[in-house]
Formats: sequence, structure tokens, C-alpha cells
Amino acid sequence: MSNLLVELFVEELPPKALNKLGESFANTLAESLAAQGLLAADSATTAFASPRRLAVHITL
Repeated sequence: MSNLLVELFVEELPPKALNKLGESFANTLAESLAAQGLLAADSATTAFASPRRLAVHITL
């Protein structure tokens, strides 16, 4: 199984919004990949967020 890790370096993000921003980024990326037929049916998506980074790990 292959893995994809996408990490964005950003300016300081508000701490209260980190979880929502991380999940939104992960869901949007996964939906885009699925629409293009690049995700397997059993792909798992994990979102990560810190004040200066948003990241997504997806098993393809």
C-alpha cells in the first residue's frame, strides 16, 4: 500500500480553529483525489494541524 503525505506551511493560525482547519483541508484533499479515481475504497485519511502547519496523511 502506498502513502501520501501533504504538508502546508502557513502563517500563524488561530489555536481555536486548528482542528476545523485541519479536518477541512484533509476532507477537501481526499474528496478531490477520490473524484479523480486516485483513492482506494479502504483509504484512510489522517489530519494534522499545528499553528504553522496543516498536514494530511492518506493511505492510497
